[in-house]
Amino acid sequence: MTALNTGLLFLLGAVLGSFANVCIWRLPRRESIVWPPSHCPLCREKLKPWHMVPIFSWFLLRGKCAYCGGGISLRYPLVEAATAAVFAAIGYAWGLSALSLQYCILSLALIISIGTDLSHREIPDQVSLGASAVLAFLALILGRWGNLLGGVLLFGILFLIAVLSKGGMGGGDIKLALAIGLGLGWRLGLLALALAVLTGGVVSVVMLLMGQRKKALPFAPFLAAGAWLAMFLGERLLDLYISVVFMLSTW
Repeated sequence: MTALNTGLLFLLGAVLGSFANVCIWRLPRRESIVWPPSHCPLCREKLKPWHMVPIFSWFLLRGKCAYCGGGISLRYPLVEAATAAVFAAIGYAWGLSALSLQYCILSLALIISIGTDLSHREIPDQVSLGASAVLAFLALILGRWGNLLGGVLLFGILFLIAVLSKGGMGGGDIKLALAIGLGLGWRLGLLALALAVLTGGVVSVVMLLMGQRKKALPFAPFLAAGAWLAMFLGERLLDLYISVVFMLSTW
């Protein structure tokens, strides 16, 4: 049963990874994600179904448009493969459950947010607030009040940081944090935020030491990394933290 759950969510993730690519390309350009149908951005020719098989079509086409021969970014199969892998990991860990649905919705929003933040330094409201609305609805019907509290806490913390730093935190990051809190709950949500700040700080220091830091880094990749670490390893990390604190307190 575990293999079946993993396989089903891998396939679902690959398909939704293709949808994520559409969002990453179109939303920052203020284009509809529904119309026109999928087409080559260079020659505008409508793509055939066999041109859009997640992951595999890019390799079959050798990374080029079937009509004009224009290059197709490697981002497309990478996003599809990453989404499929994350969904498969969720299916392996939690099966076909309400929690898996919750985590898949959050993960899809995170993947799209990474793509748009890296390419346009923007996290579309349709992604962060759309995911937040769905996750809040799930929390309400499932009675998961800790998730609602998590959304409020993470949104409030990043909003306070933005106010105190006078714009040091973008509005898109604040709204994405809302979705993370709603998806993970308050305990894992706070852990995700701490891990995001930690990893972001480490990368910033390394880049400064290497003389490569010229402007602020996109924060969505670090929020996503923190969220996934908390999602898959959160309980173990919290237990480890409590054990270390207890050990130090007994010295």
